[in-house]
Amino acid sequence: MNDLFSRVKGLILTPRKEWDRIETEDTSVVDLYRSYIVVLAAIPPFASFLGAWLFGAHGLHPTFAAGLFRAVVQYALSLPALFAIAFVISMAAPHFDGRSDDRRALLLAAYSYTPAWLAAIFGLIPGLRFLDVLGFYGIYVFSLGLTRMMRVPKDNLDIFTLVALFVTVAMGAAHAWLVSLIAPAHMV
Repeated sequence: MNDLFSRVKGLILTPRKEWDRIETEDTSVVDLYRSYIVVLAAIPPFASFLGAWLFGAHGLHPTFAAGLFRAVVQYALSLPALFAIAFVISMAAPHFDGRSDDRRALLLAAYSYTPAWLAAIFGLIPGLRFLDVLGFYGIYVFSLGLTRMMRVPKDNLDIFTLVALFVTVAMGAAHAWLVSLIAPAHMV
């Protein structure tokens, strides 16, 4: 757990130095999921669930069971969604003079998501949800890691970051659609 806090702190406060460390590590996909992704990816769905259950959301109070079910579905679908985003990043990298590497793309995607995952904690408290905007810091973190992890030249950094952002937003929309099919909000 100490490594998790150290990594999060590094990515938020000193992302350049943290990417230098990450670049030299040989973290496996399983280790990354087990020690990092499964922990931080739980923050958005469960913070939203607890905030809505305790304080209500849009004038509604979901039942505990229905809200928990929706949070579990959101969480479960977010894990493969992150892998899909990483896969697209890996496949797109050669088109921007970078290298395709699924493992490194997953490291890039997961560590870049850190600010968004952390900002989602504001879903617990009514009136602070607007602070989710702090998660956009992840775009900066992503752009710093892109040249190191995918070997994309600096000349192509801006456009590749926009492509990755588009892919992330599209995956987020697909994720929300699937969640609404499996656990509709009106049932919560």
